[in-house]
Amino acid sequence: MQPFFICNQDEIDRKVKTLTLIETNHDRWTEHYVDKTTGENWVLTRFNSEYQGGGIPVLKRLPERSVDQLIEIAVISSDINDIIGASRELSEREKCSREDFRHKLISQLLKVDISDLSLFERERLKYIIHCSGLHDPTNRRDIVGKYITEIQNDAAYYQAIAQKAEMILSSIEE
Repeated sequence: MQPFFICNQDEIDRKVKTLTLIETNHDRWTEHYVDKTTGENWVLTRFNSEYQGGGIPVLKRLPERSVDQLIEIAVISSDINDIIGASRELSEREKCSREDFRHKLISQLLKVDISDLSLFERERLKYIIHCSGLHDPTNRRDIVGKYITEIQNDAAYYQAIAQKAEMILSSIEE
């Protein structure tokens, strides 16, 4: 099955050589490609593009996936690129589009029986938690124009999910 995401620079370079560039958007740090043999559309983007050097390059197959689809890809895929790419995409969408994913993702992860996981399945959970930032308790919601109680509730939301993510990470290490 074709991957949804390619996160390794060497693999990105190999794949891009087989694609035709159709558009470049310098403001958004994106390049749109088409695979002339399959008709598939791809976009090369950079997560955390505000970082020095332009951020983390990721080549993703279009169409864009929904939050639910991204969670499913991350949770069931056996392709490390898809796990990392879907997890980073969730974080990026939260940052740029304010799409909340945390409650849905932590709910899925808490359903996993950690007692009988393979090494790969443990690593998958670590990648999901770290690449999505699920373990980070920082409040990412806007605070301007809110009452202090609203801000405190938002902060508590992120802290509660981060604690559950850290609990999962601790369980994996045992």
